[in-house]
Amino acid sequence: MNCIRCNGLAVHDDSFAIQTGSSSNFHGWRCVNCGMIVDDVIQNNRRVLQRPRRSRDSERRREAA
Repeated sequence: MNCIRCNGLAVHDDSFAIQTGSSSNFHGWRCVNCGMIVDDVIQNNRRVLQRPRRSRDSERRREAA
């Protein structure tokens, strides 16, 4: 797989992270070149942020009408 940031080599990464006393497993992709990490949570958040949103101005115009 290629990295979406630098187009470098991304490898499957399984890690065990310890954060604030609780442990969590990580299954995702890590770029060997730039270090960018992508997993399912990151991809889902990017999809949500890419959805078109209505602007506040258009909502105010609808309310005023």
